[in-house]
Amino acid sequence: MTPAKANLHGVAAILMWSTLIALVRSVSQAFGVAGGTALIFTAGAIVLCLRQGFPNIRAMHPLYVWGCGAAFVLYEILMSQAIGLATSSRQTLEVSMLNYLWPCAIVVISIWINKEKLRWWVWLGILLALAGIFICLSSNSGVDLAGFVSNIMATPLPYGMAFTAAILWGIYCNLSRRYGQGQNAVPFFFIVIASILWIRFFITDSVLLYPDWKAWAELVYIGVIFAVSYAFWETGIQKGNMLLLAIISYFTPVFSTLFICLWLQVMPEPGFWIGVALVVCGSLVCWTATRKPA
Repeated sequence: MTPAKANLHGVAAILMWSTLIALVRSVSQAFGVAGGTALIFTAGAIVLCLRQGFPNIRAMHPLYVWGCGAAFVLYEILMSQAIGLATSSRQTLEVSMLNYLWPCAIVVISIWINKEKLRWWVWLGILLALAGIFICLSSNSGVDLAGFVSNIMATPLPYGMAFTAAILWGIYCNLSRRYGQGQNAVPFFFIVIASILWIRFFITDSVLLYPDWKAWAELVYIGVIFAVSYAFWETGIQKGNMLLLAIISYFTPVFSTLFICLWLQVMPEPGFWIGVALVVCGSLVCWTATRKPA
């Protein structure tokens, strides 16, 4: 495979990931939050196991399996529940932006876990990203501290879940880098997530709704995308231009926001896009602070 084709695989993976938040929201609404999220990870677990097989857990580093596994499982559960519990399509956009604090979280946590030495402007990148989140979560009139606080306090659970999820993803990525040793236990993690969500479904006496064919098609798509996107990304970073793909990946908030707007039929005010731009810029600045000198 040529580097150009490998780059296209990597870009395709980024675009597929950008569709997930909108589709998870759509499936959660169609099947119910508890049943919908359980079905999503069941579909993902089945497709991943069919493609990769069940991983040999005993051959992996225990801190990868249980440390990374706990962070991965909690991240996916919290994020999927935050999306499902969002009270509106607009709040889905806001929850998604909180999730995209993960690049900054990876950088900050790397100082603690992997003892990374970062350049001073990493803090500027974090401030830019936080400023972007503040603007995105302010009232519709723009930058508004009172609107920001009242917005969070009205329904704090989805926001708290999404923020915690971003931190957990930062922990997962750093632990995976340190203890993963090239292993991949993601199919096992998905089985654990699906099991927990089904237990929650049954003990809370939740009701599984039965929507039309469109929701079932979305569910199948999500299951397939979990496997295909991982495969495409691996091809991209192994045979393509990793620097190019890393830069493009930091624009995922833009792609994701555009897809949410189209799929969920919501149009944020211009100020929201300023917030998105600041989150992207902050992530890129954090990334440059981790670059090793040539």
